[in-house]
Amino acid sequence: MRKLEEVNEQQHLHSKLWTECQRCQGSFHQDVICSNKDCPIFYKRKKVQMDLQILQESLDRFTW
Repeated sequence: MRKLEEVNEQQHLHSKLWTECQRCQGSFHQDVICSNKDCPIFYKRKKVQMDLQILQESLDRFTW
């Protein structure tokens, strides 16, 4: 349950950061194509994405 809660929190955070990137890009209907190395949100989003992947893999171990 704790792992599931962590995954949900990371998904929510990633969603918020993704929306912020879409807002910056000017479109909510396209994938974010950004590699701005000066943007702190870019790095936060990438870190959360990697953390989410690790958490999801650890959660998948519990599936049947």
